[in-house]
Amino acid sequence: MITGQNKLISLLRFFAISCLVFASGEIYGQKVWTLKECVDYAIANNLSVKQQSINNDINKINVDQSRWSFAPTLDGSGSTSYNWGRTVDPFAYTFTNQELRSTNLSLNGGITLFNGFRLQNILDQSKLNYLASQSDLKKIQNDISLNVISEYLQILYAKEQIGIMKVRIEESKKQLQRTTLLVDAGTLTRGNQLDAETQVANEELSLVNAENQLAAAKLNLTQLLELRDAKDFDVEKPATDLPYEQILSQTPEQIYELSIKHLPEITSAEYNLQSSEKEIAISRSQLLPRLAMFGNISTGYSSATQNALGAPIDLGYQPTGAITQSNEQVLAPVYFQDFEDTPFSDQINNNVNKNVGISLAIPIFSGFSARSNVSRSKLNYLNAEVTAQQTKNTVYKSIQQAYNDAVSSQKKYIATTKSVESLKEAYLYADKKYAAGISNSLELLVASNSLTRAQSEQLQAKYDFIFKVKILDFYAGNPLVY
Repeated sequence: MITGQNKLISLLRFFAISCLVFASGEIYGQKVWTLKECVDYAIANNLSVKQQSINNDINKINVDQSRWSFAPTLDGSGSTSYNWGRTVDPFAYTFTNQELRSTNLSLNGGITLFNGFRLQNILDQSKLNYLASQSDLKKIQNDISLNVISEYLQILYAKEQIGIMKVRIEESKKQLQRTTLLVDAGTLTRGNQLDAETQVANEELSLVNAENQLAAAKLNLTQLLELRDAKDFDVEKPATDLPYEQILSQTPEQIYELSIKHLPEITSAEYNLQSSEKEIAISRSQLLPRLAMFGNISTGYSSATQNALGAPIDLGYQPTGAITQSNEQVLAPVYFQDFEDTPFSDQINNNVNKNVGISLAIPIFSGFSARSNVSRSKLNYLNAEVTAQQTKNTVYKSIQQAYNDAVSSQKKYIATTKSVESLKEAYLYADKKYAAGISNSLELLVASNSLTRAQSEQLQAKYDFIFKVKILDFYAGNPLVY
């Protein structure tokens, strides 16, 4: 009875584990990725994005620190020391030969009243650097998005290419079967059958090449996604095949005017230019006077400090050792006074010292270092100005190239579509002629190969056109539609 129960429990466990494994395979192994999922995942896991995000956090800290630099400074300090031999009591200012322990406590504060607006300019510069780093992050994210879209489209192209090759293989196999029957019947020669077999082999080789191309495209995309394993990775085909072509109705100049308002590389260059301008103002502040207010409160303790206990006791008179002119000893009153060590808390309260003041520093000569800093800052500004213009020129040239590529891709797609339609008719006509015995197998093979090449070129032109239009949409500020 117990054995039967154990077997039943083992069977149930096996069934449960099997269900979990199957569910796991459905969740992970068979997941089909959409384009939006690929882009979002790549942005979330890309190491360059993570590094730039860290830089953003650093720049945000710099902004906060620049704000706090306007606040007063406050420092506390304390020290304890031991002295042996003859020394001066730091609070009674008397000499002592006993062991002396002293403690000093102080609180120091200060605030900058004027330093040539240096702090304000540093704050403004840190804000600009933070905005520039945010734009740099957006630039990296955009580049990743475009790379993912490109590789995603390569996968779609390879999958459609495989579909075409499978259809061509089926047609070639049917043609081989028909040719074999005609050869067996004596209607066609053995050479026609060999040509048909060669065609099937060529189509199968093309299928293998297309499958290898698909595997390579999947590998490239999974590497962009930072996935460890490309096994069982697949993507979803979008609902629409061809993009909306309204963007081509605009000129490159119009697209450029739209791009300069939102492209992160341009905004980053502008922020860096403004930051360089603030750097000039920061350098100039070194040539101006600096006004500050300071304050200090301090106290201390000395083990040599003592308090008198009660009134002194009169002990009478004792000779001092001196003798008057009448040969009499000089006497002096003698008193006895008892002392006790002053408590630590009493000394801390009694020895409080406070001071407040204003300091003014006027730069007179520093080896021309301040003026050299101003000159370098001006040159850095000119360099940033050139960099900003170079960035704009690069964007404009990229838009020109992208527009020309999109128009060329559109024309190529239209031409290849017409070519496929005509070559389909030519292939059907050649097939009918071959079936009727009017033409030989070579003419049919030429027509079949021409159609296959045209279909492959059409696919390539279609996905190239889709990608080029998406690039123009991106430059125009339109969202990347997934």
